[in-house]
Parts: sequence; C-alpha cells; structure tokens
Amino acid sequence: MKLIFNADDFGMTKGAVYGTLDAYKNGVVRSTTMLANGYAFDLGVQIAKENPGLDIGVHLALTFGKPVLKDLKTLVDYEGKFYRNINELLQNAPDFSLEEVEREFTAQIEKIKAAGIAFTHFDVHHMLEPHIYEVEHRLAEKYGVSVRRALPEVGYERVTTTDVFMNDFYAEGVTMATIRKIVEQYKGTDKVIEIMTHPAFLDEKLLAISSYADIRMKEVTLLTSKELQNYLAQENVTLASFRDL
Repeated sequence: MKLIFNADDFGMTKGAVYGTLDAYKNGVVRSTTMLANGYAFDLGVQIAKENPGLDIGVHLALTFGKPVLKDLKTLVDYEGKFYRNINELLQNAPDFSLEEVEREFTAQIEKIKAAGIAFTHFDVHHMLEPHIYEVEHRLAEKYGVSVRRALPEVGYERVTTTDVFMNDFYAEGVTMATIRKIVEQYKGTDKVIEIMTHPAFLDEKLLAISSYADIRMKEVTLLTSKELQNYLAQENVTLASFRDL
C-alpha cells in the first residue's frame, strides 16, 4: 500500500506554512495544497521553491477569506468575503453561479501558476456540494492534474485520483490509533490512500481565523514522530505524493 499524507491550507498563515514544512522535512508529509488567497501566500511560494521535493497542489477555496477576483456577485457577502461554509452560501445564495465558481477557481489556479509553482493536484476547501466538484474535475482535465477523491457520488471516471480518501485524521481522530486502523485495513494491497492532514504551528492570525487551531500543533507532533515513521516502515508502507499518480 501507498499512503499520501496531504497537508491542507498551505499558505493560510505563516504557522500553516512552517508547520507543513516541518511535517515534510522531518515527517511523513510529501504533498500539500496551497491557498491562493491565503494570508501567507508569498511565504508559501518562497518555501515551495526552496523545497522542490514538496509536491504542491491547489486548495480551491470558496469558503475562506476573500476571492482572487473582484467582480463576484453570488459567492460573497456584503464585505466581499466568501461565506464561512456551504450552509451560509446556500442560505444567502441558493442559486449561486457555477460560472462564477469556475472563473474564481481558474483565477486561483492561474495565480499559483503565475508565481512559478508547478502543481500536480486539486482539492476543494470544505465544500460538500457535488456541482462544485464537477467544476473542479473540468479544470483538472484542462490542466492535466489529479484530484482528491472527496465525494464518491460525484464519479471520478474522467480524472486521475487515489483509490481511497480518508478524512479520519481530524480533530479527535488525530491519533496513532487512526493511522494503525487505516494501515491494518489496507496493508498487503496495492491501494493508494490519501490521508487529509492540517499541520500548523500556532500564530495569532491562525487563532483569529480558524476554529480548528490547537489540534494542528498536535498534528505536527504526530506527523513528525519517530513512532509513526518507525511503524510505517515496519509495516512496509510506502510514502507517496500526488506526483506518483
């Protein structure tokens, strides 16, 4: 089996950048996904270029921060910010424009591309809405990259993805027991499994904008632990990235 530990939110804040870097240089993370509208985007670009072995993807956002485009009508609130989650979006704009979604996603992708970052995959930031993933898949085909297997009901016949996506490593699931359970389920197979992670060091901005904050430091500790690395080696688990797809 192969495990891809993907670190979401690269570029969200400085702490998210450096937490991901630590989990890559001293731990099991090999892939990350970058927020084009993150508060530490420029730092993320710098760190990505200094660490070419870290596989970069695009963390497509509709529920975090401000959009890259300035002319959106149906996806933003009165302050020009994205709604905080899919429920707020649907409550305020039930007929939101998928054309705007595609233009904004494209702008985020092109911003990262223009910064000189070669990306290999897409995932969507906190968005359980099938039509959004259809847009993502069209863009994945256009740019020739793979995607996260986030919603089984969407269908992945036209895109490259992993065999399995696991979001168990989150909140109370940030434990060795979670990793052991995944490995026990799939060891001895040729499956490629993505495990979603959110490593970060805490900084004031992260504490101010994210309700999922303190646990990110615990993720760094576990993802860089010798216990985890020794266990994966003992079970003959191959660490992989989306480049390997």
